[in-house]
Amino acid sequence: MSDQGTAPGTAIAVAGDAGGALVVSDGEAVVGEEFHHHPTPRQYVFIAVVLVVVTSIEIATSYLNTGHTNLIIVALFLMAALKFFLVAAWYMHMRTDQAFFRRVFVVGLVGAGVVYGIVMLVFSSTVLKS
Repeated sequence: MSDQGTAPGTAIAVAGDAGGALVVSDGEAVVGEEFHHHPTPRQYVFIAVVLVVVTSIEIATSYLNTGHTNLIIVALFLMAALKFFLVAAWYMHMRTDQAFFRRVFVVGLVGAGVVYGIVMLVFSSTVLKS
């Protein structure tokens, strides 16, 4: 197989070439010798159903009229974190991405969480009610 007659930049690098090139075949991403299976359409639909169920629980929780507002805030935060994880892992393909990109994403996420936590602590007297 020769690259003559192909447009520049369209040649496919085979896994095993220097640099551990990425090749996609039959729904599997191959990096070096690692195989990462991409989700099937059935898995996408299942995650979508889970997201709908968690969202409906969030909506129902927001309508609760109780004196435990801090507990409601924590419950809503945990459900939002679960939904974020599912969307990032499955629909943004972080679960099947290379480890470097996952680390960069997680470092940014942890940094944002730290900043958010500091702001919540600073304004906790006005945001959280006893």
